[in-house]
Amino acid sequence: MDDEALLGYWLAELRASGYRPRTIESHNWSIRALLRRTGKTLLTMTRYDLIADIGRDGITNSTRQHQKSLCSLIWTWLQDEGFRLDNPAVRLPKVRVVKPEANPLETSDIETLVNSGIYSRTRMYVLLYAYQGYRAVEIAAVAGEHIDWTNRRILSVDGKGGKEVWRPLHPLIWQEAQKYPRQGYWFPSPYKDGEHIAARNVSTVLSRAMKRAGIVGHRPHNLRAWYATELSKAGVEAPVIAAGMRHADLQSLPRYLAVPMDQIAESQAALPQIALPERTARAAVRGPYKPRARPLEQDEQAAA
Repeated sequence: MDDEALLGYWLAELRASGYRPRTIESHNWSIRALLRRTGKTLLTMTRYDLIADIGRDGITNSTRQHQKSLCSLIWTWLQDEGFRLDNPAVRLPKVRVVKPEANPLETSDIETLVNSGIYSRTRMYVLLYAYQGYRAVEIAAVAGEHIDWTNRRILSVDGKGGKEVWRPLHPLIWQEAQKYPRQGYWFPSPYKDGEHIAARNVSTVLSRAMKRAGIVGHRPHNLRAWYATELSKAGVEAPVIAAGMRHADLQSLPRYLAVPMDQIAESQAALPQIALPERTARAAVRGPYKPRARPLEQDEQAAA
């Protein structure tokens, strides 16, 4: 079987296993890109080829980790199905991924952004990110049918893992929602009839708007960190914050919770203080200076 047949078989098995269409499309694109970069086929790929590609310049370690996992997925399947006797993805190097601290925007940054002349559509992106805790992919898929106009709720239909959940609508979003249709996507694709915009469109538009507004050192996803951090500062319990962000558990929450600098400063002030001398008392402690004798080996070398 050639690559086309093998990929078709593998993708069919992913569909049968319940993988989401977006995930299957992403896996298909990633594997095809890998084959183009290396010039190899699924059956001729070697461990060295995979290591060299994962170690290429211009990608982050999190991307390397994702690619490593994907390689393990497809080449383990090829081996299990008997298409290969070996598995080049076995024992690939462990990727060191440093977990970054949460980096939420300041509330003043959000106010600056919404008052920077952005379009109402972009403003809704900001509100859904910051006040609903939505991801870009969830924002892109919002439709009038996903709003419970009676009970002021919103349905996330494109969340992580394909989970569909209802959540209360924040009053600011409810207010803006009155300007949007009750039928059809709120952000329809300008290129594909009947479809919504891509998640990357949401991220790109917001990234550019933030740059124009002078907000540096942040990306749109940091609006979710603002959501979690502000709720935590307000005394909301962690399980409630995680539920609002549609996390399956509490493990991911620390990535979004930033400890306020004033709290860190306050905690540091609680440390016992010591008295510092006005001047260095080095001579008094060590005594008068005495030249150090040369080591014995140096004397022997001098004598020779």
